[in-house]
Amino acid sequence: PLARAILANHIIWLQRFPAHFAPFRRIMWVSAKSGWLYDRPMDDFTTSFGRAELLALASSVLFAGTLVCLRQGMKSGTPLSAVLMINSVVSAGGMIGALYKGTLWNLTAAPFLWFVAMGLVGPGIGSISRMVAVVRMGLSPSTLVASSTPIWAVLLAVSVLGEALSAKVVLGTFCIVGGVSLMVFEREKSGPNFKNWFRTALVFPIMSSIAYAVAPIFTKLAYGHQLTPMLGLGIAFGVGNVLLLAAKPLLPGGGRIHSPRASTAWFFLGGIFNLSAAICFMTALTIGNVSSILPASRITPLWVLLFSSIFLRRLERVTLLLCLAAALAVAGGVMITVR
Repeated sequence: PLARAILANHIIWLQRFPAHFAPFRRIMWVSAKSGWLYDRPMDDFTTSFGRAELLALASSVLFAGTLVCLRQGMKSGTPLSAVLMINSVVSAGGMIGALYKGTLWNLTAAPFLWFVAMGLVGPGIGSISRMVAVVRMGLSPSTLVASSTPIWAVLLAVSVLGEALSAKVVLGTFCIVGGVSLMVFEREKSGPNFKNWFRTALVFPIMSSIAYAVAPIFTKLAYGHQLTPMLGLGIAFGVGNVLLLAAKPLLPGGGRIHSPRASTAWFFLGGIFNLSAAICFMTALTIGNVSSILPASRITPLWVLLFSSIFLRRLERVTLLLCLAAALAVAGGVMITVR
């Protein structure tokens, strides 16, 4: 309310000087109902690539920052330590946000159960599979395999939520599959033991991709009862940590928790990035469809390859074929996203 009042007063002040501020008056306006600040000359752009998709795109950039921090932290820390730290940061941030917004005490049973289910498959199963994949396959290849998430998400969105499926969505899905296949070919050509890699390491990013496709479906079902994205984050990521700790004896090496000071700092920073990405993504789901939001959020491979080439040259070998695979996966995501 305070931000809306400040923006509204600012527009009123501009209107008193029409000769000097006509360009600004044309560009900016404030919606008293929604509180959004729009750029009117970009109306055509936001019609074809709306606010929900822009939030999802921002989420992809922020999540790439998370992955870079994780790769640095896991030089001496363990994957389980990384996941627990990130989930804790996101859960705490979500609860604080829900408390600030006043939605913490208004929760009902139905959305609570859906948010719990979201936490089991996303921050729980999805997170641990993703972290193990980064260690066993490398940051860029595992991210490319995980880019198959839109395939499952689109199918689930159509079958469960009744969202429309267009020809562009189908073509974009094939582009994503092509990018993943190209990456697998590159790994087969360079890897000394592809069969063993295929049977072991590849299962983790695939499992992660399916889990992350199911999670937003549960989120949308929860939103059917209550639009509480921050509370959803607090519950889901807290449940994810409970699941990880319960499954700790079943994890490879007993789920060793080890995080030196430097790794803890990297994991915490990754948690901040992930919290920001999750807020963007959960907010996007309140105003858009899973079939367009999730692909836009999966343009992460482009940013990961960029950040890897800049910051992780000693840790990742970014080849031309990997870049081509990333471009194909990104093209598929854009094709699905643009209306």
